Amino acid sequence: MNEAHELLQQMNWFLKPISNFILFLFTTKSGYFLMLIFLILYLIFTIGNKLRIRALAHRGVSKNYSIPFGDTMYIVGSETVNLGLKIISNVPILLGIFLFLFAIVGMSASFSTIDTYIKNKQKIEELQTVVKHLDKSYRVAKMKIIDYNFATNETNLNIYFYDNEKEEYLQKPQSITIKGRDIYFLSYVLNFEYSQIESGKKTNIAIPYKIFSEEVAQDSGILLNIADSIGVPYAFKRSEADIYGMDKTTYDKQLLSISEFMTDKNAAKKAGIRSFTGNFVHYNKQIYKGLELIIWVEQTGGIVLKEKEKF
Repeated sequence: MNEAHELLQQMNWFLKPISNFILFLFTTKSGYFLMLIFLILYLIFTIGNKLRIRALAHRGVSKNYSIPFGDTMYIVGSETVNLGLKIISNVPILLGIFLFLFAIVGMSASFSTIDTYIKNKQKIEELQTVVKHLDKSYRVAKMKIIDYNFATNETNLNIYFYDNEKEEYLQKPQSITIKGRDIYFLSYVLNFEYSQIESGKKTNIAIPYKIFSEEVAQDSGILLNIADSIGVPYAFKRSEADIYGMDKTTYDKQLLSISEFMTDKNAAKKAGIRSFTGNFVHYNKQIYKGLELIIWVEQTGGIVLKEKEKF
């Protein structure tokens, strides 16, 4: 299959530029204008050549000979008519040429359609494999309460994000000060149930992306630095040893596509993926200085907070 696809791509690499040029000539105003210019130049050259031959034939009789205006107009008219008659007489040949040219266009279009289908099918299969890697429980981050100020009712905390590729927390945490002491985590969820990427079962992929509290409304919550510089969540990354069914380069490429669905709702909608926020969760006990909570995403797409000492 791969060999046939490569052969098809090589053939279309040759046919595609020819097809584009044919379509340019016969389907655009610029193409029509170019062909008209060519006909006019051909006619000018033919008439000029006839006038030159006529002048050379009479130059032996008179050095000052000039072609009469009437003869010039006759030559112009006759050559124009001859060109028209040539075109009419060669209509069958021209039609054959047109059919051949547009057969090239059709062949190239067919090759492009097949190529697009194969690439889309391959991409969907790769995306399905990536989703299988993410359709499981995984650690996202660790939250540590640094302090709580009773006077100002403010909580100081650090969040250490977990890099699943390196299997360790990032050294530099995100430091947050937020009003209130009942901390909520809000997740972003991708639902693949109605997309081509779904593979026969309901799949939700979630990632916490914001925190709020009883004092800070959800819409005014603080965004979490869950992703790297290109927008891929650290929790979604995998080491080469943990990747199956594809190489790491392909995994990272398609992982970026899935990550973009979280920030581009139009792209997600086009792919048939429902994106929404929800599944907020909070620690239902009183917080205290030094408390550490591990933030997990379960296979069902929900968020779970677990105290560190329970691991």
